[in-house]
Formats: sequence, structure tokens, C-alpha cells
Amino acid sequence: MPGGRRNLSRSGSGRQQPFFTSEDVNKAKFGTPNDVSAKAISPKHVPVPNLPHDSNFTFEIIMFIFTAMSTFLQFLHLYKSVWWLPQSYTSYAMNFYLIDPYLVGFIGTVLVRRLIYSGLCRLVLKWTPILLWPLLEQLVRLFLLIVVMTSLVWCAYHIMKNQPIVNIFYLCYPISVYFILFGLSISPFFDVTSLPSDIKGRFIGKPYHNCSTSPQTIRDEVDNLKTDFNNRMKQILFSSMLNAYYAGFVPCCFAQSFVFFDTYWATQHLTFVWLGCFTMYLVHCYPVKYCDTLHRAALHLGKWAKVEGRSCHLPTHIWAESTLWHQGALVKHCKELYKAEGISNAAEPGNNAHTRFYSVFNNPSILLSSLVGLQLSLVLLQIVILVRSSEWYQVVSLTLLLFANYYTLFKLARDYLICWKIYKAEALIQDKMGGG
Repeated sequence: MPGGRRNLSRSGSGRQQPFFTSEDVNKAKFGTPNDVSAKAISPKHVPVPNLPHDSNFTFEIIMFIFTAMSTFLQFLHLYKSVWWLPQSYTSYAMNFYLIDPYLVGFIGTVLVRRLIYSGLCRLVLKWTPILLWPLLEQLVRLFLLIVVMTSLVWCAYHIMKNQPIVNIFYLCYPISVYFILFGLSISPFFDVTSLPSDIKGRFIGKPYHNCSTSPQTIRDEVDNLKTDFNNRMKQILFSSMLNAYYAGFVPCCFAQSFVFFDTYWATQHLTFVWLGCFTMYLVHCYPVKYCDTLHRAALHLGKWAKVEGRSCHLPTHIWAESTLWHQGALVKHCKELYKAEGISNAAEPGNNAHTRFYSVFNNPSILLSSLVGLQLSLVLLQIVILVRSSEWYQVVSLTLLLFANYYTLFKLARDYLICWKIYKAEALIQDKMGGG
């Protein structure tokens, strides 16, 4: 070069640039994203013991007994008699002749469908080869659907002989809700734990957790688990509403016009039935092992917190989707500054779905404590009402409902105490690993 001058340009253009940019300086001081990913620590999981859990068949037996008992109690509220009076013309506690047997058949068919399906599957799958199970399950659902629909149409035809035609909408209303939630799929009608598909219609399968170090694999796993959780919640809400609707609401809609009953008590009974079914379905569809699977995925997913009011000169990296970020890492994403708060962070900064998933399942014992509080409040409320009740049918009704709620409260309290101890010990281990 003329005059021995050094060329300060890094490109072929005439514009001169320095040898090192600010990005090069940050890489030299704080490492590349690959170096950051190497600092990330994989979470350590504490195994959850195998707790007793009802099989689908056992649960359907319990649920059918509970809903059938609730239906009987609602009919008792409507058609109770005064058999103890000397001038009474009946010797029974209920005026059974006022109850429409076809209405009872319609309600019973809706409530017993899953128990029959679960029993048939239990018998068929026990005596057939494993390779034929998927086909036989579809055939059983198809056969049972034809039988159930035939029975419902036959009962509805006889009901409408003595009822206004407009009342048919009371019987068929949940069908429209079912099509809105599940479309033309048959399996949710018969199986509360039917395996879902994602929004693209792909089969997900049984929820599982894989301790992966690939950020994309972790995010895909979380998306599948989130879809499965939402589908289960949708099934829980629909099933509990359906049971309460037919066990508590339909008997009141088809009561004779001359029958006088306590509207407040019937509505209260309907509410208690719905809450009881809701918590029973929650315990069955979200067992401890399932919650632990979501918890482990949440630990790998991590969480980002937006940094507000900080200097823009803080040493940061540009967030990369292929990097597993360590705790305390600072990144820029969509012109915002975020700090990694999880021991391992594969989440996308600013993604509300990832943030909610981590917040809910980072410590499932908090969620379980809320359910314990709900169930305990329900039991205490029923006890208070029972103490204040004076009518014999009210005492019978609340006593029977309390027995079912005691069982659910026991399982929730057991799950909460075990999870609380396990996740408390696990949090101490994570803090030591993260240098907290």
C-alpha cells in the first residue's frame, strides 16, 4: 500500500469500518449463543410415587351411582309425599305414579352410556388380540351409538305424547353444545379420557415427557401437552354440565304443572351436583402422574420476564430459537429486553401461552391446593345447610351428596400433601443447581 498505510476497511467498498463491532465485543465478553446454551443446566426431577388411581371402568361405576342417586334425589324433591299422616292416601315416601317412566329411561340412557361402553371395551379387549383393539373400539362405539340413539328417540317420542312439542328442546339442547365442542367425533361421547388431536387434526397419543436439550423439541412437547390439557378440560366441563343438566334440570322442566316444589332447594341441588361432578372429573382426568408430566415439561420450558426501565447498553444477546438459555440470561426479542428466570429456558420471550404454562405447572401443588380449598368449601357449606335443615328429604339429600364429596376431598387432600412435599424438595435441588 502507498505510504505503508493499513487498510481499515472490512469490505470491498471505500467506506471504512472498524475491525470490531459492538456485536463482536459482546461475543468476546459474554460468549456466543452456543456458549450460552452450554451453560444451561438440565432440571433434575424427583420421581412421584405411584398413587392409587381409579380405572376408567371403576370411575364410570362411581359416576353413574352418583348421577343416578342425584336424579333420584331431585325426583324426591319434586314428588315427595306425606305418607306419615293418618289421612294420607299413599304409603310410599314418593308419588311414583307422577313420574314419567319414559323420562326416567331417557335420563338413565344418557347417564349410563359410558359405563356400558367401558364395560364392553373391558370384555372385548380382554379376549381379543392387541392388533384388533383399534378396530374393535370403533365398532363398539358405532354399535353402542346406534343403540343409545334408538333408545333416546323412542323415549323422546313417548315423552312428547304428554308434553308440549317445545319441550323437546330441553331434551336435545346438550346435543348442539356437543357438536360445537367436539364436532362429529363419537369418542368423546363415550370416553372421557379419549385421546385428542391437535388443531391440525394430527393424533397426539398418550401424554409423555422427554428430557430433551433441543429447544424446538421442548416447545413442541409443551404445545402437545397444552392441547391435551385443554381438551381434557373441555371434556370435564361438558361432562359435568351434561350430568347435572339431566340429573337436576330436566326433571324440573318436565314436572307436572300442578306439582308444587321448592324451587330454591331444587336449584341448590342442581348446583351441588354440578360441582360434585366437576371435581370428580378433575381428579380422574388430571391424576398426579399427569400433572407431574406437565410440571417436568414446564421446568424445561422456563420463563422470560420483561425488563423495564433498564439501560439499553446492558450486555445482551439476540434471542435465537435454537438456543437453550441459562438462568439469568438477557436477550432482546421484538425490540424488548427479557431476562431468563427458569433454570432452563426454551420458551419464546413474550409468548403468553408459554408464560401461562410455566406459571401454572411450575408448581402443581398450588393448583391442587386451590382444588382442595374448593372441595373443602363445598363440604363445609353442605354441612352448614344440613345442620340448618328441618325437612326429612333435605337431610337425606345432603347426607348422600356429602358421602360422595368426602371421597373426592380425601383424594384431593392426599394428592396435594404428596405433591407439596415432593416439589418443595425438588425446588431446593433446583436452587442449589442454579446457584440460588
